[in-house]
Amino acid sequence: MSLELIQKQLSMRAEFWKKSLGWPNDNASYVFLGRAVHAMGRSMFGADWTGDEPCRDVMTELSVFPEKSGWRARLAHDLLVKHHPEFNRQLQKPYQHSFEFTGNEWMAAVMIVKKHNEQQMPGIRRFREARDRIIQLAEAGLLITAIREKAGGDPQPIPRRWWNSERIRDRFDLCQLRPDDPYNLGIGSDPFQWIFVTRESLMSCAPGGLADDGQAPKPAATTSTAPPPTEEPTKARPRLPAGKIEPAFRHWREQQPEGYIPTEEQDVAHMQALGVGRDKVRELRKKFPRRRRGEKRSG
Repeated sequence: MSLELIQKQLSMRAEFWKKSLGWPNDNASYVFLGRAVHAMGRSMFGADWTGDEPCRDVMTELSVFPEKSGWRARLAHDLLVKHHPEFNRQLQKPYQHSFEFTGNEWMAAVMIVKKHNEQQMPGIRRFREARDRIIQLAEAGLLITAIREKAGGDPQPIPRRWWNSERIRDRFDLCQLRPDDPYNLGIGSDPFQWIFVTRESLMSCAPGGLADDGQAPKPAATTSTAPPPTEEPTKARPRLPAGKIEPAFRHWREQQPEGYIPTEEQDVAHMQALGVGRDKVRELRKKFPRRRRGEKRSG
């Protein structure tokens, strides 16, 4: 793929993720894949998930020695114009193909690229981990996905095998796939359809991730004028019998794809839904493999 096509695809992806108001709506049963990515990111990384992770990208590194022509030379020139006015370089002239650089100028451009990439990489890694987690869970059949025509209609289930491929990461550029050619590397043309995730499976696989989901269905307003109850504002969730707590935790861990260990926050969120407190979860975790938040178990 040419540099121009790569840049065009990256630009389309960034615009898509920045303009979420144009995304298809969720409903009581399905969540659009774009929002599911954010839900997974919040579940995996908590407050470290900023929401702009899918818009980030790295620049291709410049070579050590100055180049006089080609896209690297054009990039270096534009970076110097923008970030180093002290070099007094002028904007590119129409149809300009050749550039001259001193050693100091070229190294300044190299350092701009290096610093940019260092700043972007943590967010890029978070997005990649959230994306790969969704692929892993969908292929395992734990996260249930579907597609819907762009004009509307009922989502249709996606076969689990469609997630078993190394050619599908670009699905997350515009959150679409082509049902007649599910491993197609293109994006955005008419045959492509929106990807959704069932709300129930997402809540199970990304506990706590939908807490801030503005698309979540809200209960119908009530016209009752009855005064609020005087009892405790929040009822305690029914607690599992003591003998069932560890088996429930074991079942939660065993349903994870092979090699994946949930973070402490994921374990806590899942067990709190069953009425089990954080301290008890920490005790349980001592009997099972553990990892630091956001760090995958090797192998």
